[in-house]
Amino acid sequence: MNPPRLIVSDPPHPGVALDAAARLIGLDVYKTRLKFIFPAPEVLAASDGVYANKIAESYQDAGVRVTVIDGQELQQIPWPEPVSSFQFTAAGLTARARHGDVELPYDEAVLGVHCKPPSDFRPKPSEKKIGLLSTGLEIAEAIEWTATLDLYFVRGGSLRRLSIVRDVTDFSGLGTRAQHTAVQNMEATVAECSRRFTRMHLDTRLENVRPRRRFVGGDAAFNPDSRERYSFGTLLLRGILSSISPELADLTQYELGSRLGYVTSRPRSSLSVA
Repeated sequence: MNPPRLIVSDPPHPGVALDAAARLIGLDVYKTRLKFIFPAPEVLAASDGVYANKIAESYQDAGVRVTVIDGQELQQIPWPEPVSSFQFTAAGLTARARHGDVELPYDEAVLGVHCKPPSDFRPKPSEKKIGLLSTGLEIAEAIEWTATLDLYFVRGGSLRRLSIVRDVTDFSGLGTRAQHTAVQNMEATVAECSRRFTRMHLDTRLENVRPRRRFVGGDAAFNPDSRERYSFGTLLLRGILSSISPELADLTQYELGSRLGYVTSRPRSSLSVA
């Protein structure tokens, strides 16, 4: 069986006809309104073949902006590769990453996705050491509660991804622009990347989005009934992602959000994979 196609909310929406959208999504008007003022991309539905396009057209007729993606494309997006340190040089950004140093010239096409929890978010710090982790999912889990800037770019015809992580990356490369706190340094880095890269599209729709817990089977403290349809953390979404690939079943919210941000933002950037 081919991987399902995902109908993804691609906010902001121009003007949602709430009654029509409520009938499509199967929620009452109040909950539908909350669904479509949510600023970040999320899965609305999944289907096989051309029927996915018909579902997308129905949402578009109701004023909801959506993008249809093949599930396989979501799987092919690389896992985060945390940057241990970086430096802004005269020619570009030089980053020290897990698999060696990477240089990004300022005129290179880059798509950035910035994930940042709200200021009142106080998660339990991760005890996992990035350098000791072996899989992409383990890395995504270790950084799931913290601000990240994912930089997507193409090298040798393949998509690459570097992740500047607030609680992992050394920000001394900011030089005179370095701030007093990691939060301020992260914001300064995002601003500096946006200023210096001339062909950068920056997706900020996951800024101030509170990361939610993943679906946890058998955990009495986790109430899956508090989330509906394909919202993050539902068994329905987990099942759809698992049908694409078992490794996608346990994605964190920021990991899924970054991948959806990449897919929906790419048409508005100059990034392309040969």
